[in-house]
Amino acid sequence: MRYLAVMLALVLAGCATAPPAGPPAASAPDLRGSWNGTWGGEPFTLVVTEQTIAPGESGLVLGPWQVLGQRYPTVIGTLTCTIRGERVSTHVDGLISQTGGALVLSLRARSAAGDQRITLRLVDRDRLQGSGDSQYRWGPQGPAQLTRAR
Repeated sequence: MRYLAVMLALVLAGCATAPPAGPPAASAPDLRGSWNGTWGGEPFTLVVTEQTIAPGESGLVLGPWQVLGQRYPTVIGTLTCTIRGERVSTHVDGLISQTGGALVLSLRARSAAGDQRITLRLVDRDRLQGSGDSQYRWGPQGPAQLTRAR
């Protein structure tokens, strides 16, 4: 009986979701490439290597098939920021959504030190602006601005 209760708790914990990102963007501009700027006053680089349509952070996926939930434009890449005076690169993934008529990029990076979340709004074709935080206090926190590298 105890085993069944533990298994049920694990299954229900796996159903927990992040806050909704907003509705999927109807059409997202190509965000692939390098973006440079600052996050919390420190150098910050985002390299978007892939942009595709995939399941969002909620819903039900069985193997390769999405059964419930919405599909979102997504990005995959590398986030490089300054942590304790050192440049650290981490895999990042994110959703592109539409909020208040603006395109919003919600990124999540997971490293051995903890999670980082950053939300960026596309303010013009080559500029992203927003803010983010790190799960650990020595990581970047606060406002972020990026410009597409040419």
